[in-house]
Amino acid sequence: MQYRILFTTFMTLAVACSASGEFTESAEDPPRQSQPDGATADGGSAAEDVQIPQTGVRADYYDQFRDFRMSRIESSPSFATRSTSPGAGLDGTFYSIRFTATFDMPLAGDLRLKSNSDDGIRVYVDDAVVIDAWTQHAPRDDEGKTTLSAGRHSLRVEYFQWTGDGTLTLSWAKGEEAFAPIPEAALTPSQDMPKDDKGAVLGGPVPAFTNPVVPFDCPDPGILNAPDARPAFYMVCTGGSFPIRMSRNLVSWGDTGVSVLPSGKASWSANGFRDWAPEIHKAGDNFLAYFTAVNGSDRLSIGVATAKSPLGPFTTTGGPLLENPVGIIDSNFFEDDNGIRYLFAKLDGNSVGQATTITMRQIAPDGLSFEPGTGFVEVLRNSLGWENGIVEAPWVVKRNGKYYMFYSGNNYNYRYRTGVARADKVTGPYEKKSDPILVNNGAWVGPGHGSVVAAHGVDYFFFHAWPALGNGTEDASKGRFGHLAMITWGADGWPSIGTGSTPTFAMTVP
Repeated sequence: MQYRILFTTFMTLAVACSASGEFTESAEDPPRQSQPDGATADGGSAAEDVQIPQTGVRADYYDQFRDFRMSRIESSPSFATRSTSPGAGLDGTFYSIRFTATFDMPLAGDLRLKSNSDDGIRVYVDDAVVIDAWTQHAPRDDEGKTTLSAGRHSLRVEYFQWTGDGTLTLSWAKGEEAFAPIPEAALTPSQDMPKDDKGAVLGGPVPAFTNPVVPFDCPDPGILNAPDARPAFYMVCTGGSFPIRMSRNLVSWGDTGVSVLPSGKASWSANGFRDWAPEIHKAGDNFLAYFTAVNGSDRLSIGVATAKSPLGPFTTTGGPLLENPVGIIDSNFFEDDNGIRYLFAKLDGNSVGQATTITMRQIAPDGLSFEPGTGFVEVLRNSLGWENGIVEAPWVVKRNGKYYMFYSGNNYNYRYRTGVARADKVTGPYEKKSDPILVNNGAWVGPGHGSVVAAHGVDYFFFHAWPALGNGTEDASKGRFGHLAMITWGADGWPSIGTGSTPTFAMTVP
């Protein structure tokens, strides 16, 4: 594929993405470059040197479907199969392109369009959809038809690449002609990014996804949103060595080959049979992995491991961080706006026929011990009927000056639910919302033990749920799959999750 670069006033971002100027794919066809606002490369004014291509199609590229990276002029909205980066600031996966141009229809009549794509494509003529195959799929053909008047018309082609090889070809046929590639000379590239009907520049073309995003057993998912120049999310789940998985978009997850506990247990643990509820958090220059395991007395306890990277290697402390005669599980690390850090955890009273409570204490800056002079504070206790004597799995966030604790209640099977409580101070008292905010539906049951994570300014709840059997109970043989739902904050300050149960409809990738 040959192309030329189009620089416009917004291209300073693209220039910043590649100080070396790496925009060229074809040595045989080096790009013609024009500087923003007619300036020359050395900052002088040379408007007469600005060359705006008159044929072809404008291509705007977006990393992770949302983050604009570059614009350039290409010969057509087509490219050969590729699995490598299409340009600076882009991987060979998880990107999207928007092609825009205009063309002439010499006579009124039908215009037929035919695409072959892997993955998704949408084709618009005069802002009306002609082809809609906006899904992840292997190479496939799609066709559409529109009837046009004679004269000038707009063409917009949106494409996204998920994983593996990508390909895109678009052909057309006017009237009864046979399909043929769209010639470069027939297209005039758009000079500006397209806008919506309110005059706002369109964002990147974003694909959709459906739950589950982790289609295998991955209970109690703990999600870290790592500070990075690009989105980077890391996930650990209950079980064994706590393998670390990574995603750029919260939807597509891959194994990293790294675990928090490579040997399958902490050095101080009696065994690795009850390694539960891990979470990784950033604290200063360190990453802290908190988890539940059994101590030498086979009593559930909280441990911690440290690393300089979210991918380790992690070093566990010589003994448990937190122990209790009734057992203590489900720790959650929270750092307040003032930099003070706390650890929340559940006293496992229900295991010995007692009430269950969630407690918290200020933790030292290194996250490896508790702050001297502080004590444990009970912040939540089972009290509502739907909780059935159990509250656990806290995850605390702060929003608009209030502290919100997302938590789970009831037995960890189809009866499991997710609730929320809020407080004006991190130490409480916490007011519970009376009803759970995440319950069963016909497809998924027992939704809970999740993480609150933000992506592109939107809050999401990442949680587990079992596939449902026909009688409304869980299919325990399948385990607990990972799901994602958007959090909506109401005018009253209370959050809701999706439509109140595990979303089963298509949603936009974060």
